[in-house]
Amino acid sequence: MDAAVSALGTTMRAAGSETGFRAVDLDSVVAFAAAARRAGARHMVTVSSVGADPGSRNFYLRTKGEMEQALEALGFDRLDILRPGLLRGDRGADRRLGERIGIALSPVVNLLLRGRLDRYAAIEADIVAAAIAGALRQVEPGIFRHENRSLRRLASAC
Repeated sequence: MDAAVSALGTTMRAAGSETGFRAVDLDSVVAFAAAARRAGARHMVTVSSVGADPGSRNFYLRTKGEMEQALEALGFDRLDILRPGLLRGDRGADRRLGERIGIALSPVVNLLLRGRLDRYAAIEADIVAAAIAGALRQVEPGIFRHENRSLRRLASAC
């Protein structure tokens, strides 16, 4: 096994509690990555979130930041951390009102998010999926964090 990809994730509502959320978005991701590393994976690709920071006051961003930090400690030759903004695309049965409003407003809001702020822009889920495929083709060792511009470059490389 050369590479492992983690796209696990849940919402706070679906998880039912902060403990449940951490179990999926931190503990399960790290356990999967550790097992993949032990099995010989040298390259890890995971989806996190723009603004992830282990020191954040925001529980969601802190959990994502802690997940990134734990993955770094596993010693993959290459670690790609994808940090998209709000994901646009089919949500199936997930009908969170705030997110639906954000998705509806995102074309206008994205026009205002220029320069350094473009990392917070909404992005289509299919672009993130293509960026995962693009990241898997990369071979340069190191830790790489990809926000919207970099995600689009990776996606176009497919």
